[in-house]
Amino acid sequence: MGQNNHIKSMGFALLATSILSTSALAGGFDRGGVNIDQLFDTDRFAATASVTHVIPRRTIKNIQRESNVALAPAIQVGVAAQVGPLIGSADPAVIGAFVANPANAAIVGPIVSAVTIAVAGNPAFAPATGGPIDVDSTYTAPRLGAKMNVAEGFDCLATYSEPFGGDSGFGTNNAYSATAVQFSIDTQDYGLTCAYQFGAGTTSVGDAFARVIVGGSYQELQGFQSRQSFLDFANAGIGAVGGVTNTSGLGTFNVEGDAVGYRVGVAYEIPDIALRAMVLYNSKYDYDLSGIQNNTGFGAVIPGTQLVPITLQTEIPQSLEVKLQSGIAEGTLAFANFKWQDWSKLGVININGGLSPATGGPSALSFDPLYQDGYTVTAGIGKVINENVSALASLTWDRGTSTISGTQTDSWLFSTGLRYTQDEHLEVNLGGAIGILEGGTSSPTGIGDQANQITYEFDADFVYALSGGLKVKF
Repeated sequence: MGQNNHIKSMGFALLATSILSTSALAGGFDRGGVNIDQLFDTDRFAATASVTHVIPRRTIKNIQRESNVALAPAIQVGVAAQVGPLIGSADPAVIGAFVANPANAAIVGPIVSAVTIAVAGNPAFAPATGGPIDVDSTYTAPRLGAKMNVAEGFDCLATYSEPFGGDSGFGTNNAYSATAVQFSIDTQDYGLTCAYQFGAGTTSVGDAFARVIVGGSYQELQGFQSRQSFLDFANAGIGAVGGVTNTSGLGTFNVEGDAVGYRVGVAYEIPDIALRAMVLYNSKYDYDLSGIQNNTGFGAVIPGTQLVPITLQTEIPQSLEVKLQSGIAEGTLAFANFKWQDWSKLGVININGGLSPATGGPSALSFDPLYQDGYTVTAGIGKVINENVSALASLTWDRGTSTISGTQTDSWLFSTGLRYTQDEHLEVNLGGAIGILEGGTSSPTGIGDQANQITYEFDADFVYALSGGLKVKF
């Protein structure tokens, strides 16, 4: 029974290394979610610290805009230049009200038509093309946990993690810059999860136990995006337009907010054969985000358009996890994990309150993931090598969440982990992974923000990950 006892302690301590290397690469904004595997640790007290560094390689090419994003503001500016003298005002608000009034259609209509034809016929406003672009999306995800056996059969786990996020850089002065130059989402999760274990009878292979799991998290989210929205004017040699004095500048969006969520689950265990089956439901996190649209990089001069308050509503969607493990031979453990997350809830996310720094009027801005549900499946084997060393290997398939747009295609990942036990108080975990991101295309959707209506292609790419962790137990 010596090695079986070792496998019982190995099960989730070493599996944590594998999970850090695999689910941290899942679709949507999943960087591993809120992981509670440490809750099953058999020690009275255990504290862990780990970090995963992920390096996805992705190159997009043959970028083509559906339309020139400078076209609409150019028409608006041209119309304002002709309407202003007619009504004796240079105030954008007065001009906008005059143009929007149906009673003035007989005057405004011919002006709009003539300006539209003139602007659209200017070769300088043809849709931009270009590529390739190496998308910079490397990130690091830390995780802290402290588990304590509070009373007989009752355990609690406190966690800190950055479970969801996204980070991509596309560079400036290219065909993608009007969509995004830099994009990031960061979350911080502070969680507490407790479980009560009780007897569930005796089987032919040992005593069985069941657990009821309940927990919750307070979560914070920060979002950032920068755009070179007036780059087309700059490329045409036009340095200033309307209320903008720097057409090659950057506009930025910063938002933040917080939310709470809960999780509930059950587990069934037969410790003598290291068998465990767990089902865990994670609720959604509803976010009301607020922040600033910053147009100062464009040299915005129209009052009220330099720093504009914005809001948006979104969510980190609900998920369901199923995790299985069992000893299958002396010193050998098999495991399989399944996760579903409702990423299809993230379609077109409207940004409320945005203003154009060129015209002073409202801007139809949105963030458009247009995701589908995410599925992640992992299977692997763990092996006790000796009293101090255990090893693991696993294979993960993740169904990409991108639909007709985006680069989140299916991925395959092979990961390995190694655990070294110094003594009864200290463990060190190391892991690594290499995988393939499938290729594909992204096409205009016809909905959402005009700046996001672009086409591009991408080939299959590699992804790499490294993880390390330290565990102290008593």
